[in-house]
Amino acid sequence: MFWSKKSVCEKLQKEITDGLGVSDLVSEILINRGIDSLIKAQSFLHPKLALLSDPYQVPNLKRAVDRICTAIKKKEKILIVGDYDVDGISSTVMTMKILANFDLIANFVIPFRKSEGYGLSKEVLERGIEKSDCSLIIALDCGTNSWEEAEILQKNKIDLVVIDHHKSKGEIHPHCLIVNPHLSEIGSEWTNLCTAGLCFKLVHGIIKCKRENGDKNAFEISPKDFLSLAALGTLADMVPLKSENRIFAKYGLKHLRKRPTKGLEALMSVAKVDLRYPLDSEDIAFQMAPRLNACGRLDRPEVAAKLLLANDNSEASELALLTNKFNEERKQIESKLTKSAILQAEEKFSEKDAVVIKGKGEDWIPGIVGIIAGKLCNSLNKPTLVLAYDQGKYKGSGRGIESVNLVDALAHCEKFLDHWGGHPAAVGLTVDEKYIEEFTEAFLTYIKKENTGMKSEPSIIIDSFLTVDQINCQLLKEIEVLGPFGQDNPEPVFGLRDLVLKTKPKRVGCGEHFQFRISSEIDSIPGIAWNMRDRIPPLNQKIDLAFRIRWNRWKNQNGIQVVLTDWRLSEKS
Repeated sequence: MFWSKKSVCEKLQKEITDGLGVSDLVSEILINRGIDSLIKAQSFLHPKLALLSDPYQVPNLKRAVDRICTAIKKKEKILIVGDYDVDGISSTVMTMKILANFDLIANFVIPFRKSEGYGLSKEVLERGIEKSDCSLIIALDCGTNSWEEAEILQKNKIDLVVIDHHKSKGEIHPHCLIVNPHLSEIGSEWTNLCTAGLCFKLVHGIIKCKRENGDKNAFEISPKDFLSLAALGTLADMVPLKSENRIFAKYGLKHLRKRPTKGLEALMSVAKVDLRYPLDSEDIAFQMAPRLNACGRLDRPEVAAKLLLANDNSEASELALLTNKFNEERKQIESKLTKSAILQAEEKFSEKDAVVIKGKGEDWIPGIVGIIAGKLCNSLNKPTLVLAYDQGKYKGSGRGIESVNLVDALAHCEKFLDHWGGHPAAVGLTVDEKYIEEFTEAFLTYIKKENTGMKSEPSIIIDSFLTVDQINCQLLKEIEVLGPFGQDNPEPVFGLRDLVLKTKPKRVGCGEHFQFRISSEIDSIPGIAWNMRDRIPPLNQKIDLAFRIRWNRWKNQNGIQVVLTDWRLSEKS
C-alpha cells in the first residue's frame, strides 16, 4: 500500500492556528481537507444552524411547498413513495411527520426490492394507489427518471412532486414538479445534499409557509425537531460532509442523543449505542443504518419506516427487535455470498480492470449484493458489480473507485440494460439474462479504456507524522472538534516512524484481529488491528505505523487506543 503525505502552506497554517486558537496539528488537518482560508476554517470548526440557507432558495422547492400546503389546506389524500434505503426511509418519515403535524395523515408505500424494483415503478404505484385514492403523490429519493410513471399519473389526474438527488438520464416529464439540485443548469450549492437533506429543507419550507399564513400550529413546530432524521439519512447515504451536510450531521447527532423519538431510542438500544458519550458518525453507519437497511434488503422496508414513526414504547421495541433479527439474517447471507464472490473475482477477474460477479440461488438476494460490491471494491481497488439472478434477470449493485464514474460506464452499456441509475460511485442495474455476457464484456472494455486514471494500488494519505509522546487524550479531544467524520471529511490518519514493538502482538476474537502496545519512556498505549491476522508486525525491528486514534470504551474503559490502518518496515531497516 502506497503512503503519501501532503505538504501544507506554513503561512496559512500559522494564520489558522493564531486566528482560531487551535493547535498546528488541527490547522494542518483542516488544510489537508481543502480548507484554504481562515473564514472557511472558522465556518468548518464552528458550524451553526443559523447558517442554513433559506429553503426557498433551493430550485423549485417553493413550488413544491405551495402544492403541498394547498393539499394540507384542502385535506387532500396524499401518497408518499419512498426508497427502501435509510435515506429514503428517513425522508419518508420526515414527510409523514410534518403532514401529521398539520392534521393530514398521509399513506406511504415503499417498494419491495425483489418484485417491484427501485423507486417510482409502475408496480409500486399500482399497489400504492390501490390503498390510497390520492390526488397527490410525493416521491422521495426516486422519481427523477420515472417518465413512464409520470405519464400514467398525468392521465389519471394525479399530481406528482419529486424530491430526489439522483442524476437524470434524460428529459424530465413536464407533469413532474421536481426538486433535484442536480438539474440546475447553473450548478447549485445544494448538489451534495441527499434526499433527507432536501426533505429537511422541504419541512423547513412548509413550516415557513404556514407561519407566513398565520397558522398558529406552525409556531409550535420547529425544524430542529427533524434534525435527527436529517442526520440519519445524510450519514447513512455517505454524502460529502461539507456545508449544510456538516450542519445536519453535527447538530443531528446532538439531537439524536438528547431528544430521540421512541423509535430512534429503541433502535439505538438494540444497536447497543452508548448514550453516555457523544454520538459519532460510526454509530449511524455501523450500528443503526445496517439494521434499517436490512429491512429493505430482505423485502420488509415498511418495518424500518414504522419503527421511526412509532409513538408507543412497546411497538417501537418490538419493531426494533425485528430490525435486529433481519440484520442478523442479512449478515449470515452476506458471509456466504462474500466467500463465493471473492472466489469468482480471483478466478475470472484477477487480470481485469473491473469485476462483474453474478450468482444464482436462494442466498443471492439483490438487496444484499451491494454490500458485497462495496467490500470487493475496497479490497481490490477496482470498480465492482455484483448481480443476483431473479426470474430471468440479473439485478444488483455496483461500487466504484475515485477515478471511474459508474454512471458514465453504465450509460455506455445502456443498450444491454433494462434499468439502471445511481451516483458516480454507486449504481443499481438490471440486465436480462440473455445479455449478461455481452454486457459484462462491454463494461470491462469501457473500464479498461478509462483505465488511465486508475491507481495501481490502494494508497493511504497520512495527515501528520507524530511521536509516541504526542498521542494522548488531549490530542484526541482536539481531533474530535473536526468531526463528524465521513465522506470528504475522513477521520485523520497519523504516522509513526521507526517504532520498535517490545511485546509480541496478541491475536484476539476468533484470531482475525490482534492487539499490540506502542511504548515510549513516558507511556504505553494500547492498539488494535482489525482483520489483519496475516500481517502481524515483527518484534525488535524498526517499523512505521499508519493509524487512527480512538477512545477505548470497551467494558467501561475510557482511555485512548490506536487503530492500525497499515504498517511497513522503516526505510532504514
